[in-house]
Amino acid sequence: MEVTVIKNIKIQNFRCFEELKISGFEKINLISGKNNIGKTALLEALFINSTPRPDTIFLLRQVRRESSKFRQSLPENTWNYFFFEENKNNLIEIEAILENDYSKRVELFVDESLQNLEDIYQHDDDDNEKLINLFSGSESVKSVMHLKTKINNGEAFEALIISSSKGIIARDIKVPDIKNAFFIPSFLRVSSRELAQEFDKSRLNEKESEVLEAFQIIDSSIISIETMTIGEGNIWVKKESKKRFPLSLFGDGINRIADIMLRIVNNENSIILIDEIENGIHHSNQVAFWSILYRLTRELNVQIFATTHSLEMIKSFIKAGFEYQNMYENMAAHFELTRNFKTGQIVAIKRDLDTLEYGISHNKEVRGE
Repeated sequence: MEVTVIKNIKIQNFRCFEELKISGFEKINLISGKNNIGKTALLEALFINSTPRPDTIFLLRQVRRESSKFRQSLPENTWNYFFFEENKNNLIEIEAILENDYSKRVELFVDESLQNLEDIYQHDDDDNEKLINLFSGSESVKSVMHLKTKINNGEAFEALIISSSKGIIARDIKVPDIKNAFFIPSFLRVSSRELAQEFDKSRLNEKESEVLEAFQIIDSSIISIETMTIGEGNIWVKKESKKRFPLSLFGDGINRIADIMLRIVNNENSIILIDEIENGIHHSNQVAFWSILYRLTRELNVQIFATTHSLEMIKSFIKAGFEYQNMYENMAAHFELTRNFKTGQIVAIKRDLDTLEYGISHNKEVRGE
């Protein structure tokens, strides 16, 4: 199944966004802006719209490092930080317009009424006993996050995520078992075992050479990669005239590149969301890294959204993009998040590569005001 490229997005009452509209996404999208302007929140909104499932919500809570102890003490506040100004009375709406002109609308809202649990119990399945046990006892405070998805071709599905002082459990009413979007946080390091499994998948797909090429951007002396099941399983790297070393002993940069590359090569027809893409990648290697991303995006039909704080990363994005643009059509765009000086609301300024390069080369700050 081919991924349907996101062209436009409208976000309401999510995180720092009271309302945000962005139009004109391309296959590769680089997002910049000052600190705390909403770059990560934009990736999260795109992630929820692309994969509106309970495990998406769980991952985003983990990425935000939301304390499980705090949630256990105040389960009624479990979902507060998802809402603009923590106002759970407002509906979160994330609507995407796709390249086939379909709209995909995801709604999130919290209901703390016990009547919703009675509705869940009406369904005859194995989860009922878990739910009844979870919510028995007067000390349990019920908080239900509804996650509804509507597509204008008639499809609709829903999931519930239920929180109490005893834990969180998800209840899928009707959610397709499809995951075509992957979120790569700025700090969360993937386990050695998971990376090894992903590398084995790349070998089955005859894509391990792509991973090796990316490694060699960081260290040209690397000559081979393989996996071994000694211990928990790991990727082992061999350098010229040296013995093999497990990837876990290398720096965060090469481990992060492994995560990014494996997500791409193992998930053709997907959406990849990368927070702070510059992390661990020296500026001298960034153009070569972007060149690989441009090529793979086209070959594997992948759409990329990445955030950055780095001017060097933006310049590398432009340089690699121009080289690729000479062979193919324009496939990249830059978006800067900033605040409208009149309303104070967050807005997005789109620039193609030519406009972006002109602004930077003429020493104009990329601000969009």
